[in-house]
Amino acid sequence: MTTKVDLAMYVQALPLYARNLGVLFPPLVAALIAIALNYAGVWFFAASGGAGIGLVALLVKIMYGFAFGVSLIFADDAWRHGRASLPSAWNDSRRKAGNILIAVIGFLFLTWVARYIGSMSGSSYVALALGALALWAFIYAIPAAAIGGTPGGASLSASLQAARRQPLATAILVIICLIVWVALNVYAVQWLPFSDIGNEIAGALLTAIALGYIALVVAKQYGDLAFRPYW
Repeated sequence: MTTKVDLAMYVQALPLYARNLGVLFPPLVAALIAIALNYAGVWFFAASGGAGIGLVALLVKIMYGFAFGVSLIFADDAWRHGRASLPSAWNDSRRKAGNILIAVIGFLFLTWVARYIGSMSGSSYVALALGALALWAFIYAIPAAAIGGTPGGASLSASLQAARRQPLATAILVIICLIVWVALNVYAVQWLPFSDIGNEIAGALLTAIALGYIALVVAKQYGDLAFRPYW
């Protein structure tokens, strides 16, 4: 088995990102809608003591997942042709919407189960380790459905097979994605100097920037593992 570790793609993704800023648009829209839903949820469920906030949070995660799927389709097109079309990515994602949503829900469920089992040990480190392992196993589930056209129910199995074929490349991908996510979505937001709503909007932009870059590198890695050369 040949090990495919393409470290150069993490740098090559940066100028490609600069030429294809549309890759961050779907998660940006999702992030802005999430802000509105969170405010609406707090108001709507205030009478019940916030009992329905968890449902809103789940809806937001699914929405982010679908937006990420759109960005993956855009990113795949960008790697292939240098520039991508957002309307084309949106149209393609609408055709694959069912499979993408099933993949998103499956991904969210299995990563949650892994963290929950880890939390039963009483150690946050075990929970994080099992969560990271689940991310390693299923990181290709959404691209399999969005880019590869794999049926939603089979996308999780396809992801696990791809990760097992190239464990080191997948581990590096997970580490880079986590670093980008934590740097922009966890630490950077702590230094935002705006008002509450201003910070939330700026945080939404940082989230979209992080997911845009992650979509680019995940799409490229999935394309390599799926033996689909770029030209």
